Amino acid sequence: MISIQLIRWAKRTLLRLGIHKILPARKLTKLGYTAYLSEWIRHNRPPYTSFPYSGFDTRLRYNLYDHLIAAEKLNDAIDYLEFGVAAGNSFVYWEQKITNKAASFHGFDTFTGLPEDWGHFKKGAMSSNNEMPAIDGNRHHWHQGLFQVTLPRFLENYAGACRKVIHLDADLFSSTLYVLTSLSPYLKSGDILMFDKFNVPLDEFKAFKIWVDSYYIEYEVLGEVNNYYQTAIKIK
Repeated sequence: MISIQLIRWAKRTLLRLGIHKILPARKLTKLGYTAYLSEWIRHNRPPYTSFPYSGFDTRLRYNLYDHLIAAEKLNDAIDYLEFGVAAGNSFVYWEQKITNKAASFHGFDTFTGLPEDWGHFKKGAMSSNNEMPAIDGNRHHWHQGLFQVTLPRFLENYAGACRKVIHLDADLFSSTLYVLTSLSPYLKSGDILMFDKFNVPLDEFKAFKIWVDSYYIEYEVLGEVNNYYQTAIKIK
């Protein structure tokens, strides 16, 4: 058995030499979380799946939405919260599909693009030119700004009594983890989380894994498309 003294010496030596110069931390972390993701997929095969899928078609997300609405009977007085609205394609789709007049729809976004770099996308990418999607009716509400500013204001007066559908399309690890941790006290059995880029190892998946491990979240996977790029999860 390796002694604790030897472990401490090895750690001290690696830190002193600057192990990051030999083994870039982000690359190792990405490889590690890709392995976590692979293991997670092996243990989470939902009833609605086409994995492994040889192509990639973002339109398949709408098939997943339709499946969820039918299978989970979501055409009800739900609270739909979307984080990362951009042009509003998914938001508008849900608002049109859920016809119950008591349903409410809340869209959170800066509408000026990403607040930080994300992969090959630079800060400010995916901007909607500071314009919210045009939607008729009075069931929708826009919350413009960083989630760290707008979500606390929203939660000040949010009862959270209705069943929730929470659409996480913020891309960033920081934004996704912030939303998940902030909403944790309001989540109930039957609430649904949808991730739009779940299989990106260091962003939405990493945020989900850290959140689940930290809060002891119990859940089931309802469906996926595009090799778990879009993934739906229900809180138990």
